Amino acid sequence: MISRFLPYLSIPIIQIVMGAIIVIINPMFNIELDPHTFLLMFIAPLLFYDGKRADKRSLWNERKNILLMALALVFATVFIVGILINWLVPPISLAAAFALAAALSPTDYVAVSALSKKIDLPNKVVHIIEGEGLMNDASGIVCFKFALTAALTGTFSIFNATENFFLVAIGGVIVGLILEMFLIYFEKWINNLGMEDLTVEVLLQILTPFVVYLISEEVFKVSGVLAVVAAGMVYSMSIKKPKMNNARLKEVSENTWSVLVYILNGFVFMIVGLQLPNIIKTAYLEASINTSVAILYILIISFVLLFLRFIWVLFMYSIGDKSSEDSIKVNWFDALLTSLSGVRGSVTLATILSIPLTLNNGNPFPNRDLILFLAVGVMLVTLLIATFILPLLAKKDTSEEYDYSEKLKKAQIRVWRETIETLKSKESDNPYVGMAIAEYKYQISQIERGNTYYKSWEIRSKEEKKLLIKCFKKEIENTHRLLEEKEIDEDVAFDCESILENKIRIESLATAASMGFRRLFRMLMLYKRRKKVTTSEEKTRMIAIQDTHAINADYIIEYLIDNKNEDNEKIYNKVIEYYKGIKLMSRRPIIRRVDKGEKKKIEVISLQIERHTIQSLFESGIINWSIASELRKNLNYIESDTLS
Repeated sequence: MISRFLPYLSIPIIQIVMGAIIVIINPMFNIELDPHTFLLMFIAPLLFYDGKRADKRSLWNERKNILLMALALVFATVFIVGILINWLVPPISLAAAFALAAALSPTDYVAVSALSKKIDLPNKVVHIIEGEGLMNDASGIVCFKFALTAALTGTFSIFNATENFFLVAIGGVIVGLILEMFLIYFEKWINNLGMEDLTVEVLLQILTPFVVYLISEEVFKVSGVLAVVAAGMVYSMSIKKPKMNNARLKEVSENTWSVLVYILNGFVFMIVGLQLPNIIKTAYLEASINTSVAILYILIISFVLLFLRFIWVLFMYSIGDKSSEDSIKVNWFDALLTSLSGVRGSVTLATILSIPLTLNNGNPFPNRDLILFLAVGVMLVTLLIATFILPLLAKKDTSEEYDYSEKLKKAQIRVWRETIETLKSKESDNPYVGMAIAEYKYQISQIERGNTYYKSWEIRSKEEKKLLIKCFKKEIENTHRLLEEKEIDEDVAFDCESILENKIRIESLATAASMGFRRLFRMLMLYKRRKKVTTSEEKTRMIAIQDTHAINADYIIEYLIDNKNEDNEKIYNKVIEYYKGIKLMSRRPIIRRVDKGEKKKIEVISLQIERHTIQSLFESGIINWSIASELRKNLNYIESDTLS
C-alpha cells in the first residue's frame, strides 16, 4: 500500500524501514535469527521457486558467463575485497576480512526484481543476473565457511578448501536432482493409486525445498542452496511432460506460490529491518573505530565491489564468444547497469550473523560488531543505489508494452464479438443466451474504455472520476424529472436513485455520510407505503428500472456529446463508452426465477466458443502465441470461477 503512494521506493526498502520502525518503537521486540533456520525457512523456498521459473534455455546459452560471474567473480571478490578490508581496517584479521568479503559476494536478485517495472536491461544481461543470483549464494556461503574456519582456528589449506568447495557444490546439484526425481516419481505413484488430490499435490510442492535442503545439508553435507535450485529446475521440466501436465494443478500451484513467495520476501526484508537498529546501535557504542570513519569505509568497500563487478563484466565479454552473429554486444553502459544490479541482501545478512560470539579458544571474536556494521552498511548502500540510481539509467521503454496491451485489447474484443455471433446463430431463442450476449457487449464496452482486469491497461483518472460523479448527479436530476412528469413511480425513482448514490459513494468517499443519512430518511418514509407485490408486479418494476437506466444513459450521452470539445474529448469519449455499456446492460432479458443450471450451461458453451475462437485466430496467424496464451490464461480463471 505504501509503495502505491511512493512508487520511487522499492518494496524491499519500505519493508526494511518498517522492520526498523517496529524495533525503534518497541525495543523489547526481538526475533532471534538463527542463520541456518533463516536459510531453510526463507532462502530455500525462494530459490526453489526461482529455479522453477528460470528460463533454462537462456541459462544454458549463457552458462559460460554465468559461471564466470557466480564462481570466478566470487573468488576474485573474496580475495581482492578481503585484502582491501584488512588494509583499511587492520584490527580485522585477514581471515575475518576474507569472511566478510565472502558474505558480501552473493548478489540478491530478489531485491533487483522488485524494480523490474522501472528498469529495462538487455535480455542477455537479465539472464546472466538471474543465473548468477541462483548460483552465487552457494559459492559465497562455502567461501565464507572456509574463511570463518580459518578465523576461528588460525589454520587454512587452499588445497583442502578447493577440493571441499567442488565436492560441496557438485554434490549439492547431484543430490538436488536425485531427490527431486524421487519426489516426482512418488507423486506419480500416488496418482496411479487413484489418490489424486489437488491439495496434497500442491502441499508436496511447497514442502519440496525444505525436504531437499535439510537432507542435502544434514545428511549428505553438501550445498542445500544449489540442491533446491537444481530441484526447482528439474520440477519445472517434469511438469511439461504430458502425464504431469495438469492445467488445474498448474493454475492452483502458480497462484499459491505467488502468494507464498510474496510473503516470504516480505518477511526476509522485515527481518533485515528488525536486526538493523541493534546492529547499528551495538557498532556505534562498541566499535573499535569512529562511526564516521566506519561509514567512510562502507562507501569505499561498496564502490570497490561495484567497480570490480563493472571491470569483470567488461573483461568477461572481451573473452567471450564473438563468433555468434546473434550475440548481443554489451558495451560499458550495459556493464555499468549489470554492476549496479549487484545488490547485497538477505543471504549476506544471514551469513554474517552466523559469525559466533567467541573463538574456539573461548576468547571473544575480534571486532565482530564492526564486521556486522560494515556488512549491513554495504548491503544498504547497494540496495539504495539499485533503488534510486539504476532506474534513472535504465528507464523502461513503455512503447513496446503499450503496443502489446493494444494488441491484447483488440484480440480480446474480437474473440468476444465472434463469440456473440456464434451464440446468436446457435441458441437465439434461449433467454439465457440474451443475458450472456448482453454481458459480452457490456464487457466490450468496458474494455474499450480501459476498465478491465488486465493489469497493463489504464486505470480511471481523477478527471474521469470527477466527470462520472457529475454525470451520476445529472442522472439523479433526470430521474426526479421523470418522477415529476409521472413517467415513473416513487418506488422506481427510489431504487434508481439508490443505485446512482452508491456509484457516487464508490467514486467519492467524501459524500458517503450525507448520502447515507438522506437515503436512510427516504427509506423510512417509503417503508409504510411498500407492500407485498406479486411476481409479475416485481418483474414489471424491474423492467421499469432498466428502462429508466436506458433513458438516463441516452440523456447523459446526449449531454456529453453536446459539451465535448478538443480539450476534453478523450475523457468524454471514455464516459460515453461507459454509458453505452450501461444502456446495453439495461436491455438484457429479465428472468424472475433464474435457473442456475441453464444459466451455467450457456456460460460453459460460451467459454468453449471463446476457447475455439482463440485457437482459430492463432492458427490463422491473426494473433501470436503470446497473445493467445494470455487470452487462454484469463479464460481459465473465468472458467474456474464459473465451474466452482
